[in-house]
Amino acid sequence: MKYVAQLILPVLLLIGSFFASSSMACTTSQWNGGVTGTPIADSPLAVSRVSGLCAMKLDALGSVTDNSPSVEPTANIRFYVFAQLNSGSPVIFEAFSADDAGGDSLISVTFDGTNFVFDAGDTPSAGVPGTAGWNLVEVAWTGGATMDYWVNADSTLSPATGSVNAAAGTMESVVLGAAGSLDGMITFDDYVSHRTTPVGGLLMGDANGSDTLTIADVIALFNELNGTLATGQPDCNSSGGISIADVICLFNQL
Repeated sequence: MKYVAQLILPVLLLIGSFFASSSMACTTSQWNGGVTGTPIADSPLAVSRVSGLCAMKLDALGSVTDNSPSVEPTANIRFYVFAQLNSGSPVIFEAFSADDAGGDSLISVTFDGTNFVFDAGDTPSAGVPGTAGWNLVEVAWTGGATMDYWVNADSTLSPATGSVNAAAGTMESVVLGAAGSLDGMITFDDYVSHRTTPVGGLLMGDANGSDTLTIADVIALFNELNGTLATGQPDCNSSGGISIADVICLFNQL
């Protein structure tokens, strides 16, 4: 799913013991639990984005719900979030034990624009610092055991940023957005969930989406600065905007 001042949607891929939700288009229609409020799914001409050509933006209350999880005892979830808040600490992600955000709250993630708090139904984490730009958020949850979380670290490469105890239960639905108070703007992008395998982060600076950093990405970045949008991850420095600073960031990694 993608949001950069835009909103993205998840597409369900049921593959054996593996469920994956990921955004595939500039629409929220694939969130099969529906849409509330006024999320904006749009092109990067109207919003920032992490990857691809669109993302999801909220400048008022709004959320999307996915009922694809089916009595899941574990879940590995990743999304990107960029917040410009004036006040408050909205819940930006929540998972539930019944469809349509019903039953018990199994996971909640709040963000005040500076710090994240992770709660899996027992004792919430202390504040976990984020950044002023795009933040990579990942969780690995097992009902009745623990939930590890990563902030701006790749779950496939880095030790967990922290861990909290998880209350017992199985997952049936998830909600992404800000269904409570919102004073400012939040953008989401590239939501993905797996049953058992870590998701990991995107390769920032991979402007052409080839999964490697080469001079072709520099060309794609220059093309974006001249009006031809890149299809990969052009925001190399995760600032929430594309500029010559991203070209410098990419050169420093080549």
